[in-house]
Amino acid sequence: MIENYNDIAITDTRRKILNIIDKTLIAMDPENAIKNFIEKNNIKFDSKRIFLIGFGKAAFKMYSGIRPFILKDLVYASIIVPDDEKTNDYNELRILRGTHPFTGDLSVSSSISMLSGLKNLNENDLVIVLISGGGSSLFEIPEDGINIDDIKNISKTMMDKGCDIYELNMVRSMLSKVKGGKLATMLYPARVISFIISDVKNDDLSIIASGPLTRIDYRIEDLMETIKKYLGNDERIKMYRNIDDIYFNNVKQYIILKNRDFLDYIYSNINDDAVNLGSNFSGNVEDLSLILHNILKNIYSSKRKPFYFMLGGETTVDVKGHGSGGRNQELVLRFMKNSSNSEVYTIASFGTDGIDGVSPAAGGIVDSDHEIDNINEYLNRNDSYNLLIKNHGAIITGRTGNNVSDIIIGLYYNK
Repeated sequence: MIENYNDIAITDTRRKILNIIDKTLIAMDPENAIKNFIEKNNIKFDSKRIFLIGFGKAAFKMYSGIRPFILKDLVYASIIVPDDEKTNDYNELRILRGTHPFTGDLSVSSSISMLSGLKNLNENDLVIVLISGGGSSLFEIPEDGINIDDIKNISKTMMDKGCDIYELNMVRSMLSKVKGGKLATMLYPARVISFIISDVKNDDLSIIASGPLTRIDYRIEDLMETIKKYLGNDERIKMYRNIDDIYFNNVKQYIILKNRDFLDYIYSNINDDAVNLGSNFSGNVEDLSLILHNILKNIYSSKRKPFYFMLGGETTVDVKGHGSGGRNQELVLRFMKNSSNSEVYTIASFGTDGIDGVSPAAGGIVDSDHEIDNINEYLNRNDSYNLLIKNHGAIITGRTGNNVSDIIIGLYYNK
């Protein structure tokens, strides 16, 4: 899975951490996850007409896993995946492409095309919806009076200013015909079963892919505050319209894989003293690197011996430069920058989708034995990838076909 393993596995501790990352990515594969979930929960697909749609970075692998359970009664299947993702072919499956991390015309045309196969649905039909990270940009149809450039520009402005995923998706649902529960109105009166891979804090169904099947009740005050904070007085954003409960009565949603599952698997396979710090870390990467430092120092002051640590979540970055990099690579460099000579550590941070920001890397790995110069210079232009790649620190996996946000794993102690 890690394509440049030999280049970056330059210490025993690095090798151990990279081996665990590799093993975890294989074990947490979405194809196996959905198979195991269906069998464990004895889920039955009892309909003579089954329709399937899916969108997200894990859509193809999820389809591969569910396919044996539904093929006999399947009348329509179509998914949207990233435009650069490699997939196999199934005769019955229509694979469409979209753009990520920013939506575009390709995502819109694919979304319209995918939904065009859901015609004349009735209460005896079953629609299966496969949802995973990246779905917000891959699956999109703008609201009336909004065009795709509006959505792209608003999303980019908010992301560049360091908004979190909750704020971004709150606004996205105002701009879209399919987000914030609006997809559910299109599938009514059919029964709907959705299988979801969560890439968000607290596994909030209203946030994953902007909650296409989830009724969202935003407080107007929160929405207006978010718009003003990042966009000023943008008149293009309309108020959220309430959706009647009847559209959600026949919708079942199951989370089959989440960030916590990755952390639990890592913890159970570390075979050394370890601390699982949980999966709800968020905030600006500069702040989190300092917070993590303080947490690790406090743990060591109690343990007084080396320990492994793991945590998950998703940070944000204030983009000021035009370099190549991402939040995971920035995090490990900022951790190194803030470290003292008495600290001994190895730390890796990676995106489980295999892509970190605007770079070819999944994330980065650094350690206290291999000092890196000019960190500030590269951070100031958001160019973490180019610094790490020449210092044996960029983790390259390619797209993994998965996404449960980010994982941080490392070893820490003091001399």
